[in-house]
Amino acid sequence: MINTYQINISGQVQGVGFRPFIFNLAKKMRLKGFVSNDGNGVSILIQGEKPNIEAFLSMIEQSKPQNSRIAKILFEEIPTQQLFDTFFVKPPEENIIPNIPLTPDFATCARCEKEIFDSRNRRYFYPFTTCTHCGPRYAVTLKYPFERENTSVARFEMCPKCRREYVSPNHIRFHSQTNSCPQCGVNMKFTDNKGVVLERDNKRIFELAAEKLSEGKIIAVKNTSGYLLLCDASNKKAIGSLRKRKMRPCKPFAVLFPSMDKISEYLHVNDCNMRSFLSPESPINIIPIKDRKNLAVSEICPGMDCIGAMFPYTGMLKLIAKTFEKPFIATSGNVHHSPVCSSETEAVLALQTIADYFIHHDLEILHPQDDSVILFSAKHQQKIILRRSRGLAPNFFFSDELEVKNRDKEKILCLGSDLKSSFCAVPNHHCYLSEYIGDLSNYDTFLRYEKTIRSYRHIFSFRPQIILSDKHPLFENVQVKHSFPNVKEHKIQHHEAHFAAILGEHRLWESDKAVLGVVWDGAGFSTKDEIWGGEFFVYHKGVRSFSHVAQLDKFAWILGDKMAENPKISALSISANDPYLKPFFQENEWLFYTRQIEKRQVVTSSVGRLFDAVSFVLGFNRTISFEGEAAMYVEKMARSAFFVSETTFTDYLPEEKYTCDFSAKNLLLNIIHDLSRHKPETVALNFHYTLIKMIEKIAVLNGMEAIAFSGGVFQNSLLVDLAIDILKPEFELYFHENISPNDENIAFGQLNYYLNMIKQR
Repeated sequence: MINTYQINISGQVQGVGFRPFIFNLAKKMRLKGFVSNDGNGVSILIQGEKPNIEAFLSMIEQSKPQNSRIAKILFEEIPTQQLFDTFFVKPPEENIIPNIPLTPDFATCARCEKEIFDSRNRRYFYPFTTCTHCGPRYAVTLKYPFERENTSVARFEMCPKCRREYVSPNHIRFHSQTNSCPQCGVNMKFTDNKGVVLERDNKRIFELAAEKLSEGKIIAVKNTSGYLLLCDASNKKAIGSLRKRKMRPCKPFAVLFPSMDKISEYLHVNDCNMRSFLSPESPINIIPIKDRKNLAVSEICPGMDCIGAMFPYTGMLKLIAKTFEKPFIATSGNVHHSPVCSSETEAVLALQTIADYFIHHDLEILHPQDDSVILFSAKHQQKIILRRSRGLAPNFFFSDELEVKNRDKEKILCLGSDLKSSFCAVPNHHCYLSEYIGDLSNYDTFLRYEKTIRSYRHIFSFRPQIILSDKHPLFENVQVKHSFPNVKEHKIQHHEAHFAAILGEHRLWESDKAVLGVVWDGAGFSTKDEIWGGEFFVYHKGVRSFSHVAQLDKFAWILGDKMAENPKISALSISANDPYLKPFFQENEWLFYTRQIEKRQVVTSSVGRLFDAVSFVLGFNRTISFEGEAAMYVEKMARSAFFVSETTFTDYLPEEKYTCDFSAKNLLLNIIHDLSRHKPETVALNFHYTLIKMIEKIAVLNGMEAIAFSGGVFQNSLLVDLAIDILKPEFELYFHENISPNDENIAFGQLNYYLNMIKQR
């Protein structure tokens, strides 16, 4: 007896080889019907004997494509109205409005890599070799469903050989939407920085690039998600030139190593790093240095003991790595603080004074992205995302909860923060958390932010009904509101958004246990005369509000951004003008700063500024050149003492056991006093220990069983390891693992706060 079933599969099932998989599975099970992409994922109409259909359903879950993520499978038996004599891939309907995750970019798979390096293969030295399992997706998508005509690959018409692969069920490129080859695909050229074309042959382009890198030249390369700037990682002069031209004096550069063996030679690679490099996302990993060998470490990462390591994840990078055969710098192709360049016109204009040579290609990048950056803590391998972008963005998988909390299907746009900006859109049943975009005080970055929001409006035919924003009155992103007149707006406090983000990530909104939220960062607007940054909140599902139960004792915030750039100002403010610091200031400085501090027009509880102050008394006596530099200095010092077996910890606030506010002044002065007895490294470690004991005291005082951490301070992996060591025996601990603890999570937090606080009231 012939039975007919309608099957609908939602999740990350487009652009991952799902239709070819279903086609071949149906053929194997001798079933008839069709499979098609639709607005909700993949739709299947299947006919055959019931046992075969049941086995088919079981095999979908067991054998699904490696990059797919099934959220839900719905199936029902329907009346048989038409008998099919075969199984086929049916084209999707036109004008579909998608209600699916946006498929991220995938690293080049092993099979495609093998073809790239096979001199007998027609794709030899063709960097855009992809299949159903790998290659750009989000970067080249104009709209959905994920079909070739909806991507920027559409302008490259497949040649007869590529077309045969595309229609051959047993081929890895069966229905591969990004399929191309040198005959019909993307064209490359190698130019100097004046635009003179020096080479167009693919193989010769990469050989020429290797020659120029060996000569100490800087090359701007158009990768599949944007331009990268490359130079020899062993050449001090070349790296120095890159720093000078890019106006990036100290911030560490990422280094691309040509193989896993090479990474292991230079760095302390663990199993988590290995899996991360070889994953479809293949992000940058921050890893401790094992052997400097010939690397110009002092120029790559001044004052640091870790390197941001890259594995060649695209055909472009694999071919450069293969021909150069040595580690090389691979940093974002932009001017400092501006967004990564994505078009030839944009790159030449912005980078011609930085790069000596360019590798361009004519595949249009619709969603340029920086590389994602992660690290794993040294002791407990706790994952920390420092930048969530290529490969990780733009989805966040909690659609089932979103459907429950947003029953009336409000269309929501969350604007996020300004410094590490991302936005969050809810145009349907899914939450789309954009890639990292950057500092919106930069005009070009703001334009990129606006452009990315416009692309989401186009993809989803999306017009928000609700806009969620930060309470800060001067954030640049609020200008976006002018594009949506007469839309409801809710403003959400910065640190409450952080807390809401960690509650949302770990689905703690309905937890039976009260949760202590520890939200520590550099700055977040509270009132016109208060800047928060060292906050403790308590949430219980029975009360639709956060209780603000404690904070770091407030100190004067003076001179606006200048305080965040100069650690000695934070040290002076926290110490309440302690005479110990006077020798470090000129007389006029001392008089001016102390007067400003005494006026105390604005106060702050910033743990970020506390780290700055501690860095200063530990020897960081210079202006900060990039955000987090001083905190990284303190963490590095502390880490060097962490694994010393005879280390005993000291709490610098031993008397402050039952209080809602901890004295930053007492903490700093006790640190200064202890420097006369112990090494700076030991003092730095005890500072970290004191912070964790502070959390423990607040948790005990409030009778907590669960603690959740958010805010940029918790990018500090040593702080995370100490928290696990000291707190985990007594408390359940929750850290960000799928989104960054820094301000990139603010948009996601705004959404969670609205759905669970404002909307539920």
